Amino acid sequence: MASAKREFASGKLTPEELGRSQRSTIRRLNGELHAFITLIPQDSGRRGSRGPLGGITVAVKDNIYVGGSRTTAGSRVFRRFVSPYDADVVARLREAGATIIGKTNMHEFAFGVTNINPYTGDCRNPWNHDRISGGSSGGSAVAVATGMACAAVGTDTGGSVRIPASLCGIVGYKPTYELISRRGVVPLAWSLDTVGFLTRSVGDAAMLTGLTLGGSRSEPTPDFRNLKPRSVKGMRLGVPWNLLEPLDDDVRLRFRESLALAEGEGARIASVRFEHIREAAACRSLITHAEAASFHRAYFSARFRDYGREMRRRVAQGLAIPAAVYVDALRVRRTLLADFRSLFKRVDLFALPTTRIPAPTVEASKRDETAPAVRTALIALPEPFNLFGAPAITIPCGLTREGLPVGLQLAADINRDFDLLSASLSLERVLPKLPAPP
Repeated sequence: MASAKREFASGKLTPEELGRSQRSTIRRLNGELHAFITLIPQDSGRRGSRGPLGGITVAVKDNIYVGGSRTTAGSRVFRRFVSPYDADVVARLREAGATIIGKTNMHEFAFGVTNINPYTGDCRNPWNHDRISGGSSGGSAVAVATGMACAAVGTDTGGSVRIPASLCGIVGYKPTYELISRRGVVPLAWSLDTVGFLTRSVGDAAMLTGLTLGGSRSEPTPDFRNLKPRSVKGMRLGVPWNLLEPLDDDVRLRFRESLALAEGEGARIASVRFEHIREAAACRSLITHAEAASFHRAYFSARFRDYGREMRRRVAQGLAIPAAVYVDALRVRRTLLADFRSLFKRVDLFALPTTRIPAPTVEASKRDETAPAVRTALIALPEPFNLFGAPAITIPCGLTREGLPVGLQLAADINRDFDLLSASLSLERVLPKLPAPP
């Protein structure tokens, strides 16, 4: 985003030239990578070069309404549904001058983290096409990583922005719950869903946040568009080592190198312990399944054959959860949240890998005997911050020996998004810069 704006200002590039180039890239790569479900030929919200996002192209996950365009949520169930209006986040982007270039591929109804999709195509990793993109916002991550769009919007219920961003080597930011409006978003789980951004830099994510604020929170918010790096000297970074194991060897190495770079900038590393890890994971899973089943109940009976096998199983599991168990999960969530927030008496931010493994193969992600382990390895580290509604971000921090990206995840207390992004801006400057995907 920032580099495109500089080229617009210098006259080296026009918005029209950028749009033509990116659409050409989409036509050339999408048949193999499956990043987009729908390409929008002419965005009616385009305003040329006017506004802070004038001429900037933004891809939108296909569970987010773009008025007059299809919103399939990656499923045959909604294959003919046309959005009646813009989601709030899309309306604000258009008001800022952004061009909505298309709707991106996703895991069916956002209920998964691999972006394996039998209807819209398996979203492939641009660093190695035999690998998954991660999900459920996989198409958005691929679009940004390959230059098909300047930035993208996704949703994050258990890591669905951060996981694909990390596996594809870009920045993925999940704000505090309800910092960004969810109106016009097909829900997965109402009390966990968060609209987030996938970008090439922390500064771009902050810019998009500042232009789209407008959730149901009443607290005053700082001006994210004027974000400045916050010195990490003296900053206390807490590492929840008990949550991390097992880690892939290369992920562990890149993470330790990132911590060393942070210490070199003056940060202090402290060990912390996340209590009740299994209970937290079970709590988030119960809430997700129960709330998803509530949304899908009517569609499920009427359109059962249009659901994919994986989605059928998960909705059925949700329908089998007793109401009392769901209420108990909500009560336990409050207790776990209090424990989580108490840790910020000792630390300023948490630091941990984004996923336990780099991008696994498409084949391993599909096989019944290995798919559960893949899912756990991808979701275990990002999902706690959805349960707590806390802001979290992934920043590229290097490559594995096989040339696959690794992400560093940072997380803050609720409503401390500005502090998180300011610190991330500083750390981004010392972390390794990744080349473009080969």
